[in-house]
Amino acid sequence: MRRQLLLSFACLLLACAGTPRRGDRLSDEALGPLVELVPKGPSVILVAKPRVLAQQPGALALFRALVSEERERGFAERTGVDPLSVEELVAFELPPNGYVMLARGPFDARSVVERSGERLALPDVVSEQPVVRREGLAGQGRYAYAALSPHALLVARDASPELLAAILARRAHREKPAALAPPDARSLHDEHANEPLLLLAPEPLALQPGGNVALLLSRERALGVTVHPTGMALGVAIDLRGEFPPGAEHNFRALAESLAATSLGQALGLSRVPTNMAIRVDAQGALVTFALDARDLIAGVRMMFFDDMRELFDAESPAR
Repeated sequence: MRRQLLLSFACLLLACAGTPRRGDRLSDEALGPLVELVPKGPSVILVAKPRVLAQQPGALALFRALVSEERERGFAERTGVDPLSVEELVAFELPPNGYVMLARGPFDARSVVERSGERLALPDVVSEQPVVRREGLAGQGRYAYAALSPHALLVARDASPELLAAILARRAHREKPAALAPPDARSLHDEHANEPLLLLAPEPLALQPGGNVALLLSRERALGVTVHPTGMALGVAIDLRGEFPPGAEHNFRALAESLAATSLGQALGLSRVPTNMAIRVDAQGALVTFALDARDLIAGVRMMFFDDMRELFDAESPAR
């Protein structure tokens, strides 16, 4: 999920999108929430509100640890997208290297697509109808861009035509298979839709069998992680839907202690989490909440994500 934590812009391939009417471009209102376009398949989906996140010092400090104001200005000048003004961002990865991102914000989607197409080394799809799109090779990947509506975009790297066709089909046909079709996934999304950041696993987690974590989560059905920044504090809630064994509270606390002791936990400043976390287990599932200080995360976040941000924001990368 590394790339899904990156704040960015979006565009998309429409090559196999079916046969919408010529000139059809859905309005932003008719397009609906971008997460509704995600078809069944992704193991984890990021749903975020970058503009809201950027208004809190803690979230902005983490962003600035990765992206300087100078780099941000350069990105906005090249693409026509101010990353911190994006109102709605949905993203998921395509292991091992690809990703899909959808975004809505105060930008001209057509212009962003055209600019992106100009940076493709070997463009092979240039189309104005039924929607504006550009597609081709650049660097080590294949990129595709399109305007989904006047102010909504999607970018894909190394995504299959079938996946992109499924996304586009959901623009007009919401009865198609969707990531939010499982009842638990829908419930998690709807209950946390107002949070500025939601990481959603709509299907049971794929865990290596035999371990303590796999045993604890053997009847987990879906999971949502929300982050709500207030000042420099980041309130985190892990909402798991499923059935958990008696004494699961102790198991969750032991798991947190184990994670905090790892090198990753230490880099991310998780040492205090086991002592300040609250755990509730009931018939619906489990809810684990705790708070982090953004200042404790800066060094670890920079170590983990700096190269990814450089790829997304620097002029050499074709994905902008």
